[in-house]
Amino acid sequence: MSQGTVPVAAYSRRERLRIATIQEIKDVAREFLVQDGPGNVTIRAIAREMGMTAPAVYRYFASRDELIQEIRRDIFGEMGSHLHAVIEALPDRAPASELLTAGRALRRWAIDHPHEFGLILGPWGPSGGGVLGRAEREASWRFGSLFADLIARIWHTRGFPAPDPASLDPELVGQLAALRQEYQVDLPVEALAIMVRCWVRLYGVISMDALGHLAFALPNGDAFFERELQDLAAVLGIEEYYPTLQPLAG
Repeated sequence: MSQGTVPVAAYSRRERLRIATIQEIKDVAREFLVQDGPGNVTIRAIAREMGMTAPAVYRYFASRDELIQEIRRDIFGEMGSHLHAVIEALPDRAPASELLTAGRALRRWAIDHPHEFGLILGPWGPSGGGVLGRAEREASWRFGSLFADLIARIWHTRGFPAPDPASLDPELVGQLAALRQEYQVDLPVEALAIMVRCWVRLYGVISMDALGHLAFALPNGDAFFERELQDLAAVLGIEEYYPTLQPLAG
């Protein structure tokens, strides 16, 4: 041990077993999620797969929703780490290049992991469309801040068209100001309005595509997504970066 290193007490055997069991419960739940969708992720099914009783599983997670929330936070972290890795591999680290690449990478991840995507950014979350709890909001924002930070860098390095703040609905201005304060977003409200617009547009097309809601009209959503991404680049005034980027391989 080097001088000045603070020794860390080892976990007890009981603690190691608890940590391992929690991870196994989450792993089994993820397997059910990927194979059968979130409706089949139940405490009873997990217990049966692990050779435990349902009450024994409840000693680790008080409810199915608590387990799902924990899995959601894990998936948010995994997806964010994946997008960061894709961005860091770019030869051109201009924020415009990073943003467009992140958009493509998110779509590719969503298509490859439709059940996980549906659980965190689709219709299967435990909140049922209601207000998210603090832990849920923080996990979501840790992922969303990647896009917010990139758009903020574009704003500060080259700017982009934004509405006059006086033209925005006062209620919207108040909500955007609260968002800026809560998460310390380095953008004025008019730029925040564009950021939210871009995110909703990007998320919307990816969500419909990855969850199969475009299939009635478009068997393959590649061209449609690329057109939407090009329009998003125009909104942010970074059109010159779009043609230099190629779609990510599956």
